Amino acid sequence: MVDRTTPPDVDQIIRFHKKMSELWSNAHVEWRDNDSYYQRKFKVWSNNYQGRPVFYDSTPTHLVDHAVSTLMSFSPRIHREPIGDTEQHKIDATNLENGLKAVMDNAIIQETSVPWKMMAQYLVAHGYSVIEGPVLAGLGERPEEPSRDTYEVDEDYEAAMTVYRANRKSYNPIRIRVPHPSTVLMNPREKVPTIALKKSKMTAQDLHEQSTIKKKRQRRKYAEIFELDNHDPWDEIEVWDYWTPMWHVKLIAGGVNNYSAPSAQGAAIIWAERNTWGFVPFAHSFAGWGMELSDSGENPADLAQGILTPNKETIRKRTQEVSAFHQILMRFAFAPMGTSRDPMTLAQAISNEGILEGDPQDFWVMQTPDIPPWALQLRSQTDSTLEMGTYSSALAGVKQPGVGTVGQQAILNTSAMRIFSPLEIQREHLASIIGQRILQLVDTVSELSGGIGANGKSLNKSQIHNVYGVQIQFPHSDPVMEMQLRQMALSEYQAGLIDPMTYYEQAGYEGGTEIQQRMIEQSIRDLPSVRQKIETLVAQQMGLVDEDNQEVAGQEIAARQQAMGPQIPGMDPTGGGGGIPPAAGGAPPQGPPGGSPADINSMLTPDTFKPDRIDIGR
Repeated sequence: MVDRTTPPDVDQIIRFHKKMSELWSNAHVEWRDNDSYYQRKFKVWSNNYQGRPVFYDSTPTHLVDHAVSTLMSFSPRIHREPIGDTEQHKIDATNLENGLKAVMDNAIIQETSVPWKMMAQYLVAHGYSVIEGPVLAGLGERPEEPSRDTYEVDEDYEAAMTVYRANRKSYNPIRIRVPHPSTVLMNPREKVPTIALKKSKMTAQDLHEQSTIKKKRQRRKYAEIFELDNHDPWDEIEVWDYWTPMWHVKLIAGGVNNYSAPSAQGAAIIWAERNTWGFVPFAHSFAGWGMELSDSGENPADLAQGILTPNKETIRKRTQEVSAFHQILMRFAFAPMGTSRDPMTLAQAISNEGILEGDPQDFWVMQTPDIPPWALQLRSQTDSTLEMGTYSSALAGVKQPGVGTVGQQAILNTSAMRIFSPLEIQREHLASIIGQRILQLVDTVSELSGGIGANGKSLNKSQIHNVYGVQIQFPHSDPVMEMQLRQMALSEYQAGLIDPMTYYEQAGYEGGTEIQQRMIEQSIRDLPSVRQKIETLVAQQMGLVDEDNQEVAGQEIAARQQAMGPQIPGMDPTGGGGGIPPAAGGAPPQGPPGGSPADINSMLTPDTFKPDRIDIGR
């Protein structure tokens, strides 16, 4: 039975580390090899041919980068189903989508590399990716409401409150990271792990400061202060973060400073604290290209198959060919010269671009052998093999042979991208897990009870309703495909087959509820009676109309509107051209979704529109 009152001990953590390291060892070797190919540092020649020239081209790097750029979308699209049928539920869902997107975008900005890109890069190159998050950073930096007693005058207090409210809206402790897959150990059969161990490095100074804070806050035996007596502040210390649903334990690998509870393996716990988040802040997935072999036992390396894995031998062969061709070219361009005379005189003349004296037959240029035609054919075959295994040119947007139209090229590009469909699905799954966890933190963690926010958007508990379901997608930026999807959605909408919200979703628009609300507001403004009131009020604000001539001015405005006709394209003076889908059996709408003045006019009363001031900026 698990003891939930005490944290895991060192030996337990060491056993987990040993077991998982052995299980993932083959995959780690494969990933290091993949990294060497991506960085163009792999071994081209065997040990028997060391010293031969090597020319690395960018092929392996481009294979990964082209695939990633094809998949890459820096801005996720977030969808939240309303948890009820009321308008407030729909508004809450829209506000949650906007707030969550702002928070996640802001969290991405805080990182030195783009997590979404790194996730795609590891999935493509290694066939596997880990995501860390959400983690909470800077909880102690939460803005504090100013105390009125500290301010002598109301103006100072109001200024301080203005700053507080602004900072409060932009408070976002959420962080999302994508570490290298080899630095995190988890059970390969658990997409959402129950135990995870992350290896990283911290400076001695940071470790000292964080451990000091933990010791002061916890006031118990599960925290020790990392002393700097034997360390330079900039020394890098290897640390392990061990996570369970109940505990977070920070260890030092190697038993630095001879702590009181070092294990036989040399590790020591610096602090242990309750995991109050309700989850282990990691998730991982395979790209879906590999398969588990029946005779290999449990071997994650069989599942972690990236785009480089089956093509590395072809890449190495191509690099050998390119190096050989490059060497021949260099020898042809800079062929050594010989002479029957004094060789030192020749060398000096060549180095100084001097004049050679003597008979032509006394000097010669070393002949470079011609490249046989079959060698060129072999190189072409190598390139074709690599192309078949990677779809590199199609992914890079290169026009394919025999393709004559944009539509044909789009179909071919779509076909080439199908190989990456499992990968993209996994990336969206991992991002959705992160989004759900963010909602859970805002809903359950006391430090976030007031909500979080970024970029003028907020995410708070009242929007969540104890439901954490959210779907995150990374839409492809394909103008041809986007045009086709929007046309199909519009056709279905005009036929009365779908409602406005479904139209917005299928057409790729975000925030359908918000869009529809703005369209309805604009339709109200376009009503002749409302426009007359708006223009009259604007004229009053400009000082051009007073109470004595307001009625006459209103009549002049109404007459001018009738003479000018409709001001919005597709909108007739009577209110036609709108677009709310009809009831079953009615005529189909003729335009994109939105409320028409004719539909809305019946909802208006004399008291509907009485603003104190007109905002003419919208």
